[in-house]
Amino acid sequence: MKTLKEYLEKKYSKSTLNSNLYNIRRFTDYYGNKAEKANYRDVLQYIEYLRKNYDLHPKTLKHCLYAVKIYFNYLLEIGKRKDHPCSELNLKDKINKQIQVDNLYTTETLENYFETYKIRKKKHLENRNKILISLLIYQALTVREIAELEIQDINLEKAEIHIKNGYRQQKRILPLQAKQILLFYNYLEKDRENLLSKNQTQKTENHFILGQYGEKINPHGISKMINETRKENEKIQPMKIRQSVIANLLKKENDTRIVQVFSGHKKASTTQQYKQTDLEILQNAVNLYHPRK
Repeated sequence: MKTLKEYLEKKYSKSTLNSNLYNIRRFTDYYGNKAEKANYRDVLQYIEYLRKNYDLHPKTLKHCLYAVKIYFNYLLEIGKRKDHPCSELNLKDKINKQIQVDNLYTTETLENYFETYKIRKKKHLENRNKILISLLIYQALTVREIAELEIQDINLEKAEIHIKNGYRQQKRILPLQAKQILLFYNYLEKDRENLLSKNQTQKTENHFILGQYGEKINPHGISKMINETRKENEKIQPMKIRQSVIANLLKKENDTRIVQVFSGHKKASTTQQYKQTDLEILQNAVNLYHPRK
């Protein structure tokens, strides 16, 4: 008989497999021997248990239900069930898309982070990492946009950087800060060439930012690159940096359209999520100057 893991291995990637396997085991651990015979009401009870006992994001909750559905598909395939108790069940938990601007980084904090950044080991990667940080802080790029940058996208003479169209972002041309130009020049002339010489297999000649072995970087690895020397509670997250830059810019710039173009948002409503209301600004002032005891 095919095992659950074997069933998942044929249908899902390794990362998705592990996630689904974890969530399936979560369900089977909850019901024990009764899991295989669970009905629609049992699945609803399990979802309600997760809601009450875990602070799960609506998307995570949906992933949990998705894994349960996969589990019953597996039982159907191996003949242990003749019905699927929750194939038509869909959750309608609302996702709060409003950005929590109170918890974001100030402009001063981000500037200080860039200016004081040092790396203890692998000093040859320091310039590259500072470029990563600068692209997050001064252009508010997503990690995917950074990973996809190519040399021809950088124009040092005009002090511009060209961002391509992405899944959720629009193409745009953004100015480079004066401090970035020399940093980029030194990286292109020396550091990048050294990294490229270590790569004997992959074709990465056009990619702007390279990994320590000259390979194209994984966008999900950028956070690790810029936090290598920071303690767990001091780590600074790329997405939070982007959110902070956009929110801070909105405080200075009344024209939301300008910020939308800068951010690459396809919809103005996305940019509006970063804007504090007058009531929120007033509440922050009250909390700052008249904190509760």
